[in-house]
Amino acid sequence: MMERRSFLQYMAGMTSLLWARNLLGQAPAPFDPKKAERLIVVYHPDGAFLEQWHPSALSGSISTLPESLLPLAPYRDQLVLLRRLNLLDGNGDGHEEAARCLLSASTNPSQGSLDVHLADQFKQALLHVGVQASKNQGHSISFLPGGSEKIADDSPLAVYQRLFKSSGLESDAVDAALLKNVEKELQTFLAKTDIEREKNKIQQHLKQIQVLLSSSGSCSGYDLSSFAYDDGRKWDDKTAPVIMKMQMYNLVQAMECGLARVATLQFSRHTSTIKMDYDWLNRWNNEWPMESHQASHNSGAIHAQQKKWVNQQLTTLFALLAARPEPRAGRTGSMLDNSLILVVTEIAQGASHTRKDMPYYLMGGKGLAGYNPGRILDCNGASHSQLLYSMAQVMGGTPGGAYASAGPLKGLFTV
Repeated sequence: MMERRSFLQYMAGMTSLLWARNLLGQAPAPFDPKKAERLIVVYHPDGAFLEQWHPSALSGSISTLPESLLPLAPYRDQLVLLRRLNLLDGNGDGHEEAARCLLSASTNPSQGSLDVHLADQFKQALLHVGVQASKNQGHSISFLPGGSEKIADDSPLAVYQRLFKSSGLESDAVDAALLKNVEKELQTFLAKTDIEREKNKIQQHLKQIQVLLSSSGSCSGYDLSSFAYDDGRKWDDKTAPVIMKMQMYNLVQAMECGLARVATLQFSRHTSTIKMDYDWLNRWNNEWPMESHQASHNSGAIHAQQKKWVNQQLTTLFALLAARPEPRAGRTGSMLDNSLILVVTEIAQGASHTRKDMPYYLMGGKGLAGYNPGRILDCNGASHSQLLYSMAQVMGGTPGGAYASAGPLKGLFTV
C-alpha cells in the first residue's frame, strides 16, 4: 500500500493536474432528474416571418407545424413552441439594443449574460462559437460582467484545436488502471480516518477521479477530413453551412466528453449581411437580395424560407444529440433527452421590429422530470427574462444578473 506521505504528494499532483485541465470543470453535481445536463443557446438573426413561424394555436399539443418549422417534424415530441413571450416588456426599437438584452435581460448588459453566469458557476470555460458572428464587433449576444462582449470564435478549426488538441486530452491520456488503483487506495484511507476534514478532501478526490475515468478514452475529436474546409474561407458566405455543421460537431463532442455544460452557437449577427444563397433558397435570387436583414424587410415569403433553412441545419445538432447515449451516470436515454436547446433571435419580425410574441422554441428535455415537451406554451405576455431565470434553474444554477428577480416562466415546468 502507498505510504501516507507519498500518497499525499501524489494527490497534490493530481489536484494540480485537474485544475490545469480547466475545461473539465468541477466534479459533477449529484444526479437530479429535474435538472438538465447541458444547455445550448442557438441564435439566428433578424427575427422571423411570424405568419409562417407561429402555429395558429396559443397552447396545446403540436398538431401541425408552420412552413418555417417544418424541418422540426421528426423531433416534434421534443419541441416546446413558445407563444406570446415578449422580449422584456415587448417595447423598444432597433436590433442592437434587442441583441444586448437577449441573454442579459437588460439593455445595459453590465451584469453579464446567462451563458457566462452558468459557465462561471460550473467553473467551466464557456463555449461561444459562431458562424460569421464576429465579422464586425459590437454584435455579440454574450456579455461578461462589466458589459464587455464575449466574442464568438468563428473558426471551427481553432475551436477543434483548443478542445481536442491543446487541452492535452489526447497527448496526456489518463491511465485508467492507475486511476482505479488510486481510487482503491483512497477508499481504504477513507475507511480508516475519523477526521471529518480529511474525509471531505478524500471524497472530493474520489469525485475528481470519477471525472477523469469517465472522460478517459472518449475525448478525441471527430474526423475533420470529412469536411472540405479551410480557414481561408471563413468569411465566405457560401462556406457558412459547413462552418455551422462543424461548430455543431464541436459542441456535441465537447459536451459528450464533459468539457462543457453550457454553449452558445451564434449564426451571423443582427442586421446580418450574410447572403443566404444555399440549397433550395437559390430560387429566390432573381426576386430579392438574399441578405438576411434585407429579406426580413422586403419579403416575408423569402424570410420564411430562410428561417426554414436555418431550422433544417439545426436538425444536424438535434440528430447528433439524439444518436448519442447519455454519458452521465444515473441517467437514461439520449443526450438530447437530457439537454435543452434554446433557439432565439433578437426581434420578433424584421419589417416591424416588434418585440412581442418572440419566435422562440426549446428542443430536447424529454428525460427531465417535470418537463413536458411536444406542446405549445402560452406565455401570456410574460417577459423573456423569466425564461432566462427558468433556464438557470433547470441547469441547477443560481439566476443572476438582471433576470435574477424575474421569477420562473409559468407553465414551463410542472415542478
